[in-house]
Amino acid sequence: MRLLAEKQEADQEVVLVTVISSDCCSNGLMMVVDRDGAILWGSLGNDLLDEKAAREAKTCLNRGLSRKACITLEKSSTEIFTTALVKHDRLLIAGAGSVAHYVYQFARLLGYNVTIFDNRAEMLTRERFPEAHELILGDIVKNIASYYITEDVSIVIATHHHEFDEAILQKVIAFPAAYIGMLSNSRKIAVVFDNLRALGIAEELIAKVHSPIGLNLGGKKTAEIALAIMAEIQAVKYGRTFNVSSEKNKSD
Repeated sequence: MRLLAEKQEADQEVVLVTVISSDCCSNGLMMVVDRDGAILWGSLGNDLLDEKAAREAKTCLNRGLSRKACITLEKSSTEIFTTALVKHDRLLIAGAGSVAHYVYQFARLLGYNVTIFDNRAEMLTRERFPEAHELILGDIVKNIASYYITEDVSIVIATHHHEFDEAILQKVIAFPAAYIGMLSNSRKIAVVFDNLRALGIAEELIAKVHSPIGLNLGGKKTAEIALAIMAEIQAVKYGRTFNVSSEKNKSD
């Protein structure tokens, strides 16, 4: 279906509605519905059925669900399946250590496409990151600097022993990412920010960097730090503001 392919290629969210069984129309009939519930293509063969199915499709897309539903008219019943083709947020993680591993796991649960950068082949493996969208091995700074970064991208900087953190931040700080966070503590990040100012980087760009990274949820374990990071990314995504920045989230 050309329309569906075009919408997916443009990363636009739509729902494909398919008739599974019905007393009033043929199995296999389909239509495509957008986020507002408008029918972009197709029909289930009945205006009222189309209207009810479109409302169901809109609900599913807003909730990110694909599911069966039964629509009843006066003397008929139609079972449909709605396939929600939702846009996936993207997360780039610079580093493949313990914190990164837990951030990856939480991000996958939330439906993110995750790309991980590292220069250590033994750490950047499909065994450790089986559901990652991409594993990019090599020069972390060069690779992430040349990556296509848009407004739907979040970036977590957590390289081994912080070796490349500052260099990465210098490369990505001007990109239009939704979120940029760096694993550090208050003392170290103050030095990094002073270095950025010395390079002439604008204060408004520095202000958008989340570091120390993560909401201050109180936990100190590696998994708890990763949870705090993803919580902050979600808060930024939904426009929530919390004055509870962590004071010393440190990497492995």
